[in-house]
This record gives sequence, structure tokens and C-alpha cells, in this order.
Amino acid sequence: MVLMRNRTMKIVVAVSAFAVALAGPAAAAETGETAPQSALSEGSGTVEVIATPAPGAPGAQAVIRCVGGTDNPHKSHTDPRRANVHVNITCSANVARIAVRGAIYRDGALAGTSARNHVTTGRKSAANHANTACRNNHLYGSWVGGEITFPPNYVPPTGKISAFGRSARITNC
Repeated sequence: MVLMRNRTMKIVVAVSAFAVALAGPAAAAETGETAPQSALSEGSGTVEVIATPAPGAPGAQAVIRCVGGTDNPHKSHTDPRRANVHVNITCSANVARIAVRGAIYRDGALAGTSARNHVTTGRKSAANHANTACRNNHLYGSWVGGEITFPPNYVPPTGKISAFGRSARITNC
């Protein structure tokens, strides 16, 4: 199922407690893993992680759903010489930690990444961006990656997101 709101793409993939991430590139968390080098021949990846309260666990209230999203790659509003993409991970409740990173692709090849992870603690969302030099009439793509640490007494205790967003041809650099 594909949900689109305000130029943001979110592909929903349920993840069980036994399969935190699908095969493929892992999220760019503090493990040193990075964005995939190419957006060609890649599936959409894992864009949603669901954690459930552990059976009989005190303090765990409800299911927590975290979703990764990207906007369309576009010419930067602050520097017209750059193309950029905004990425985010949003959860249905506050979590212990979210680390999020983004990447932008030009014609399927990695062109730029966020300089570092953006980390939030005790919140339900984190955002970041990636940019590269803008070149007319090229196809740009986006990627979001990250790691979520759920509150105590949730299963799984952590989850990873790694997914490609929509592509857009930029013609006004």
C-alpha cells in the first residue's frame, strides 16, 4: 500500500519482531553503515518498524509504529546551486532514541549524503537532509535510513529503516 501526503512518500511494510530489517543495505545509524552506492535495481526497503509491548511488561502502553519518509528531490530553496531532499522518521509515540540519515542520488548513483546522523532522544520524530550540486535535466532520487531504540519493555528493542523514496527530474537549476 502506498500513502502519499504533501509530497511525502511513505511505503508501508510491516515488520515482525523476528525480522527487524529486510535484506539489503542497513540503515545509516552509528554502526558506520552508509547509504547504498546506487539506487538502481534496489527494492523499496524497510520503511516501517512496529514494536509491541512485551507480554506482561509494566509501563508498555500500546503498539509503536515508526515510519521513514522523504520528500521529492528538489532545487534548494536556500541555495539555488544545490539539489536536496528532506528525510524523516516519525513514530506514533515517544521513543528512547532515533538516529536518521539521508542521501540523494543523481541518475541512480549516490551524489550526496547528510553530513552526519541527526539524533533525537525521548521524542517521536527526527529529520535530516542531503544535498548535492544541482545539474539541469537529471533524475534525482532519495533515501532515508535510521535506527530506532524503543522504550524499555517493547519487542523488538530496536529497529532499522532503510528505504528509497520517489525520484524527480530537476529542470530549473
